[in-house]
Amino acid sequence: MINSKDDFNALFETIAKESWYKKPLAFGIARVNYGTLNPNRVLEAVFPVFNWNENEKSAAIFLAALKQSGQDVDCFKSEGVYSISDGFLGYCIEAYKPFYEEKERHKNLQVISTLASLPINSGLGADDFRVVFIFEDKKPQSVESVYLKLYAKHSKKVEDVNLDGVEDLLTNCAWIDGKPIELDWLRQNEITLKIADKYPKVDYVGKFSRYLNHIIPNENETSCKGVLFK
Repeated sequence: MINSKDDFNALFETIAKESWYKKPLAFGIARVNYGTLNPNRVLEAVFPVFNWNENEKSAAIFLAALKQSGQDVDCFKSEGVYSISDGFLGYCIEAYKPFYEEKERHKNLQVISTLASLPINSGLGADDFRVVFIFEDKKPQSVESVYLKLYAKHSKKVEDVNLDGVEDLLTNCAWIDGKPIELDWLRQNEITLKIADKYPKVDYVGKFSRYLNHIIPNENETSCKGVLFK
């Protein structure tokens, strides 16, 4: 049972000494947007909170929660992308218990709390979220890690990141109201959509989401930026 901050710190120390554990470079929980033609293909990842070389204790809690819930966690790969579950959320909620009275100071706790209280009728489920870790800044292996690196770069938490091969990971999409749709889906449904006057207003075509769909500009930044990949 975690009843105090000392208990939380002791739990972290225990996790950090485990042979399977390695401190990540970056981590966060992302909501992912999937393809329509290929429902298993991730087109975009949205991070309400991301961590770059910070908040190791939360990272350790997340990793331990994943292992406890049956995930095959490997901290010695360059990155890892994992599913969330009730077991994962339950472990995190228990670990964070001493911090709930000051929740406004802990953004990772706010993410966990919001996920745990997500309404059933929200239309979102466990498959819509991923726990993402980067252990080494190597060539990205997933769409989720690409977006995590772009968040860090554009938020100026790091000057440069390894984005080798990102074009091969991402899908060319029509972006409609900020959401990606495969161009092939539009082509296949063009006749039906246009006859029914349901053809969407396409904002642009590309592999990357708009900057302002992800990053809130600084107070003194008034220019409107283009796509996230710059």
